Order: sequence, then C-alpha cells, then structure tokens
Amino acid sequence: MEKFKFIKGIERLIEPIEVGSLHFMQFFNNLLPKSIQRKFISASSKKTPYMGFVVEPYSAFLCYEIEEIEMAEKLIPDGFKLVKSKIFTDDKPKYYCIFGCINAHTSAFWGLRVEFYIMAEDLKTGLLSWLIIDYDTNTISYDKKNGLVNPNSNNSLITTDYDGNLIADIKRNDKSHSLAFDFNLKDGKMNNLDQRLWLEGNLSIGYGKNISNNGDIFSLKFNPQEVVKALDIPINKVNIEINSWYPGLFKKDPAQVVCFPYAQHFLSDSPGFASNLKNKKELEHSLTLINFNKIKVFSTKAFKIMFLVGGILSFVVTIILLILLIIS
Repeated sequence: MEKFKFIKGIERLIEPIEVGSLHFMQFFNNLLPKSIQRKFISASSKKTPYMGFVVEPYSAFLCYEIEEIEMAEKLIPDGFKLVKSKIFTDDKPKYYCIFGCINAHTSAFWGLRVEFYIMAEDLKTGLLSWLIIDYDTNTISYDKKNGLVNPNSNNSLITTDYDGNLIADIKRNDKSHSLAFDFNLKDGKMNNLDQRLWLEGNLSIGYGKNISNNGDIFSLKFNPQEVVKALDIPINKVNIEINSWYPGLFKKDPAQVVCFPYAQHFLSDSPGFASNLKNKKELEHSLTLINFNKIKVFSTKAFKIMFLVGGILSFVVTIILLILLIIS
C-alpha cells in the first residue's frame, strides 16, 4: 500500500465526527459577528494550515465562453485580468467561465458544491487562476467576506445511475437561479487536459469580489497525474435543461464539458493560509516534504468555543426578550 501513501494520508485528515461537529455547531456559530468568526478561523488555520479535500468520482465541469467581457471584469478582484485559456490541449483559447459541479468530503464539510469560476491571471505572479465568483452548496461553507455560511441549495443533487447517466439538478433556495443537466458517461472519451489551466490553475485558486476584497489566493497539493486526462463529453450529448446563472455573461451552450471518472485527492491550504506554489516543479517538491504523521487533523476546538459563546449569546437574547414580554 506504500504507493497509495498520499491518498491514505489525505483520507486520514478527514474525520467524520469532526466534520459532523462543525455541521452541528453551525447555527450557533452564525450568531457571532463575522469579525469574531474570522479570528477563530485564523486561529484554527495557524494550528492546522492544511485540510484534506477529496472530490468524489464523476465531478463535472461545464466550460462556457464568456460573451460579455466588461461584465466579467466587474466580477473579478483588482490585481487580476481576464486571459484566454484552453480546456483540453487541442482546444482553441477562449475567455472561459466554468461551473465546477462536485460531491466532496473534506476536513471541514461533506456534501455538494457548485462553484462558478472565471479564469483570470494574477498580475503579481502571472499564474492562471480559478476565481470563485459564486457557489451553491447543500452543506456548510466559509468565505472571508460572508463568514460561516449555511447551505443555500438544500434540495440539490449530483449523482449517477445504473446506466451511466450523470444527473445534476441544483437549485438555490431563494430561487434566484438553477442549473440542471445530464449526460451519459459512456459518450465521453479520455482526452489530454491543458496543463496551464488544470495544474497551474489549481496552485492559484481565489475569490471574486462578492466573496473577497483581494482574491485570497490559496493552493492545492496533489499528484499531477490526477489532472493529465479526463473525459471529454461531446457537447451534442449534453442535455442542459436550465442554466439561469448570470444571464448574458456567457454563451448559451458550453464550449467544452469535462468529467473526472475518478476521485481526486488534494491537500488544501486552510482559510487564511497560502502555500504560494508557482509551478509543477514546486508542486512536486512540496509533495516530497509532506509528512502526514505531523499534520494535525483539522480541529473543531475553536469552533466549539464559538459554539459556547454563540449559545451564551442566544441564551442572553432569549432572557432579554422574556423580560421585555413580561414588562409589556
């Protein structure tokens, strides 16, 4: 099992009980101001700068050509510029935005996420970056601007069936937008992925203006072989029932659809920590330095303190309301 050491190490960092504790405490943590939430998150990141992040098999990526450049530019933070990129090595460069549709289990959450990215270049590093503009999820989340976030897309799914169909039906709770599509995995063929997008881009992941003021770049550590090939799904075999995200921003039909038919194992920077990897050589070197026996499992200790403080605040508010009712 030595050749699977990295995969086993990532899985070891994901403790179901710890993740469950985070989910349980979410309501009470939300009672705290975002500034206090950030301090607790920062404290946790200093002790555990890395998290295990496993993307389950059959993650799907809908890649659209951006049609309204000015609209896209308003969504990305300062210090980044739109650049053309390729999905597969034989793709033609385009200004891309991408819907990443995944099921994942991580050190901090367990569930479904749809992340909407715009591809841009970091002017400081020159790295092609995946900027998360918005996201839907049926589990808990955290971003610097909005703090701890409750699920915003409860009745959603990404799954497969007995006949090889991938089915995705994601609706935001407030009904502001939806994404529903399906395709058959048997229609796809493995194709070579563009390495600037899929390898370099995973070293430079950040956030759009609605989530962060400065991008907050972080890196993933992973086996480069995990992003060499993926299923290339023919566009005419993809049934998109609805995609009502950002009307007018991108073309009606995706230019490329990608599916990874295997699990991907990542060592992710925790919120507030950045590895600042720059290229494949640095990534490969970083993998040789990892000692999973010395990496602490992401702890809920700081969150339990938040839970306690949030519970006290909730109790105090309840008492005050009761007193006001008695007085009135």
